[in-house]
Amino acid sequence: MIDNVNPRDISLKFTNSQPIFNEEEECLVPAHQVIFMSVFPGNFQPIDQIQDLTIYSHEGRLASTLVRVFERTQKITKESHTRINYKSRNTLLVSSKRNEIEEREMRLLVEFESAFYNLSGLLEKLSEGIKRNLCYLIKDREDHKCQLCASEIYEESNNETESTHMIKEEDNASEGHMMKEEDSTSEASLNIIA
Repeated sequence: MIDNVNPRDISLKFTNSQPIFNEEEECLVPAHQVIFMSVFPGNFQPIDQIQDLTIYSHEGRLASTLVRVFERTQKITKESHTRINYKSRNTLLVSSKRNEIEEREMRLLVEFESAFYNLSGLLEKLSEGIKRNLCYLIKDREDHKCQLCASEIYEESNNETESTHMIKEEDNASEGHMMKEEDSTSEASLNIIA
């Protein structure tokens, strides 16, 4: 039965990050990728071209390779005519379909993206510098709530509380000082009158 099927060319378009290694050259975080699979018409000429294979070591550059993957997932919405064919902790294989994305597939997408939003899963092993860069690059998303942002918000609210408390203490101290000055001034004027 399979012999009767017309063979068609399949294209795989990869959007991937770079694996991240420690000083001992052990892989801390494997490459994350979104692979878009599509079928080409019979007259398509394949492109066999290797793009930039630069290996980055700068924390900002490493974070930007992860952001590319995250941004690719952000293009998949509830209205997308997309099928999630496969999902692992670091790979999402998607293709086009006629109907809108199903609820089950949206859950798979959300699970994959949650590692970026929360800096969790495989991304927990990132260095603090890469986490901060990654957080900075995606923090404008309304549902971004990573541990770094949560701890910074907590620290900021504590600092605001402390600084507000300090201002109140300064106000009270200056009021007390002014009261003492007024009291001593009035005492001095009383002494002069008496």
